[in-house]
Amino acid sequence: MTAFKYNRPKGTQDFVPPQSERKFAVEMLFRELAGLYGYREIVTPTFEHTELFIRSSGIASDIVTKEMYTFNDRADRSLTLKPEGTPGVIRALLENGLRLPYRLFYIAPFFRYNRPQKGRYREFYQLGLEALGEASPLTDAEVVYLGVEFFSRLKITDCVVRVNSIGCRSCRPALREKLVSYLHTHQGGLCPDCNGRIELNPLRVFDCKNPECRKTLAEAPLPSNHLCPDCQHHFEVFLDWLTVLGVKFEVDASLVRGLDYYNRTTFEIISSALGAQISLGGGGRYDYLIEELGGPATPAVGMAIGLERTMFSMPEDQAAESRRKLVFVVWTSEKEFRPAWELVNRLRAAGIPAQLSYDRPKIRHQFHLADISGAIVAVIAGETELLRGVYGIKNLKTGEQHEVPVNEIVTYLKSLIGG
Repeated sequence: MTAFKYNRPKGTQDFVPPQSERKFAVEMLFRELAGLYGYREIVTPTFEHTELFIRSSGIASDIVTKEMYTFNDRADRSLTLKPEGTPGVIRALLENGLRLPYRLFYIAPFFRYNRPQKGRYREFYQLGLEALGEASPLTDAEVVYLGVEFFSRLKITDCVVRVNSIGCRSCRPALREKLVSYLHTHQGGLCPDCNGRIELNPLRVFDCKNPECRKTLAEAPLPSNHLCPDCQHHFEVFLDWLTVLGVKFEVDASLVRGLDYYNRTTFEIISSALGAQISLGGGGRYDYLIEELGGPATPAVGMAIGLERTMFSMPEDQAAESRRKLVFVVWTSEKEFRPAWELVNRLRAAGIPAQLSYDRPKIRHQFHLADISGAIVAVIAGETELLRGVYGIKNLKTGEQHEVPVNEIVTYLKSLIGG
């Protein structure tokens, strides 16, 4: 036998059952919550013109300088597999003339060339929200609350919310001047990346994880100490409303996020479920991005959640393999095949997932197939059962067996699987 020679590319993954089913369940929960808050789904192309990401994410961002999958097509146009969701959503908003305000959500794969590790891949999935045309700090708080509620429903209970304000066009210039001066004075304690950011986007030095840089920045001027009155008021109302909503939070004065387009509110939702603290999701306000991309001046706030990290952080009882809501019908001889097949069709018509084997395996093997399928219950359509007007029922999780009258089978199975 020839050995199999092909493996998936580094930094990618296969979602096979039951992981694919868990993924689907997490996505459906997000869809449900987003819909409850008035968000509607948007789907954008997997690749966009490269200039869109350079203009939005910032030419000095790690995404643009190190991580994008960029290629030229046959017409020599530069295209990029999307590394994040917001720029494509804004491009679609403007190109399709959607009327503001508009709340949109997306579930999609994204692509960044980075060092793969648990919870970080080169192809990864994000669940995102964009509240476009809303300026109120109460919207910022509601977005954070939705994220917290999402993780709570998945029983991820160790989440910590970190928040900050990084100011606006009015108060940033004074901060920038002081920060650039400080960074030039302390260049020796900064990594090459941070030295390169001093003139391009000095705020992004706070996003560096280099221990030496963190030490150097301990005394650096912070955005929260240079907020204009409007930004200070916005931040205070945001914090007050988080308290009203019952969201526990910590103010992190160095939290700036890794993209150039953020202003005012920034936030991250952190978990320790994977051992070290990791960000499950985050976001912030980006009141200038739509204008930067050619639209009218429009306030906006958004959030992105990492799907893989969320799945890894779910507790064992939530993430453990569970039986599918599937019924496997077992038949005992050729004579019972037709009644078994008719039962399968009857169950499907009633909205109950059902399956049977079309081959002629022995009963023992049919139970083996039922177990492989992940079914929750086996229904036995045997000669002796049918003569007595009943079906045999075997709970494939507990092994318990009993009988149910033929005319009660649909009602019984619906109650069993929650249909």
